[in-house]
Amino acid sequence: MELRSWVISHVLRLEQTSSSLMRAILRMFNENSKSLGNQSSALSFKSKIDLLYDLEEIDKTYYNHLLKLMEIRNQFAHNPNATSFEELDNINPDINKYLEKNIPEEIVTDSDRETKLKAAFSELFKMAAGKLLVLEIEYTRGIEKDILKHINHQIVENIDSIWDNALTRQKEENVSTPIAYMLSGNPNQLEHFYSNFKLSMSEFTVKELEKIGGDNLKHIFKQKETTAETVEKINKKKESEK
Repeated sequence: MELRSWVISHVLRLEQTSSSLMRAILRMFNENSKSLGNQSSALSFKSKIDLLYDLEEIDKTYYNHLLKLMEIRNQFAHNPNATSFEELDNINPDINKYLEKNIPEEIVTDSDRETKLKAAFSELFKMAAGKLLVLEIEYTRGIEKDILKHINHQIVENIDSIWDNALTRQKEENVSTPIAYMLSGNPNQLEHFYSNFKLSMSEFTVKELEKIGGDNLKHIFKQKETTAETVEKINKKKESEK
């Protein structure tokens, strides 16, 4: 029973990682996702592996490793005769043939066969888990880059208000206007206004970051432009040309 639980828990961790990876790839932030959550309607582990392979995020080797780990999990989870790795010889000899090709070199030659097969399973798990975790980290970094792009776009779109905010700040400090700075040629005065401008831009960035979350977050990664949004852009353009 201990071995059975050990095998099942290891592959369950892989399945959970594959779900969080797919959420990162698809930019899905709904914690109650029907397809990538824990409900009965969720995609199977096999379906998620197939998607990762179709997306060319894992190659044939990792694909086969994951399928074999899943097959072993299913035997230990559903077959009462699967009481050890060696017992898999009587259920499906191909499983142990696969494992024997992946026995770690550091396993001593005089170890018993059960130990070697368990070590091979553990080695496949570490390789597969490492691959999925690296992919999740890479896609998380991609999300961070997309958020940064969004913030930069918002700064460009609102540069006038940020500039006005910096002007207001300097007026409150009772100092010269930016044009006066430039005419004076005083580098200290120019640096002072630049500091005010950077401060205004930082405040704007913080406010934009505070908006990101829940439904607002999914809008950042939306890959479509609705008809209503297109019409709104056209109307804004017409207004600006009047």
